[in-house]
Amino acid sequence: MLIALVITAIGGSLIKPSIVGTVARTTTEETKALGYSIYYTLVNIGGAVGPFIALAVRENVGISYVLVVSSLTSLVLLTCTALFYREPERPADAPPARSMAKVLADMVLVFGNFRFILFLVIFSGFWAMFWHVFYALPFYVKDYLKFGRFEIIETVDAWTIIFVTIPATAIAKRLKPLSAMVLGFALATGCWFVMAGVPTIAGAVAAMMLFAVGEAIQSPRFYEYVANLAPPEQVGTYMGFAFLPIAIGTFIAGWSSGFLVKTYVEGGNPLAPRMWLWVGSYGVVSTVLMVLYDRFLAPRRA
Repeated sequence: MLIALVITAIGGSLIKPSIVGTVARTTTEETKALGYSIYYTLVNIGGAVGPFIALAVRENVGISYVLVVSSLTSLVLLTCTALFYREPERPADAPPARSMAKVLADMVLVFGNFRFILFLVIFSGFWAMFWHVFYALPFYVKDYLKFGRFEIIETVDAWTIIFVTIPATAIAKRLKPLSAMVLGFALATGCWFVMAGVPTIAGAVAAMMLFAVGEAIQSPRFYEYVANLAPPEQVGTYMGFAFLPIAIGTFIAGWSSGFLVKTYVEGGNPLAPRMWLWVGSYGVVSTVLMVLYDRFLAPRRA
């Protein structure tokens, strides 16, 4: 199982930076925000459709076959990519392709960029909140709210993003990227306090929709911000580092979700909604730190 997960992680680490790098290469300064919005919308189609497929497979065949269907889906996508994807032309003024040794050397340089790495660590707070949707929310929905089809609740975030990302980005375009991120953080943080205050299925759905609006406002601007920070010859390296907060967030949420589920959900604890106050506190801290970063440390270039 661990080997399979590591292989999956390696695959994902190669795929996502390539996609956002393609967006960076094929958009202009005027269309970059829209380009990342379209990318983020399309990514969430999988998040919206996948859980419904998983639910059907789990109920009719068995939960282990969800993994088999996921593998077959990846094979189909690989085939489609091989048949239809075309590498964007390199700009005439683009530097020559770099060797792997140069890429690794650039990674070391990026790690030495204290302000950029600090920004990524602060941004990890958003993903620390996000992964509770998959690590803790299913247990809360199934065991406390007594709604067995927890996969449906997990799709609310993705469906909302599909419908609101592009218009939300158009509105957020009037803000600086960091200001848009702070606004998105604040809305996503409020989600968990709604979840704690309205412990019903309707409350959970409303909370997930609020989280999605915050995510839709800040995520495309995040990728735009990172792309603008990167030197032209290091865009791919920087975009790869843009996924570091996802990794940090999942480590935090993995530990936190296990603790919260064991403490607040197991055994029919009537105080289960209070677990979301802890998740919301991650957002409060991250939002405050992002405001301070914007005020005192953010590079003026971006």
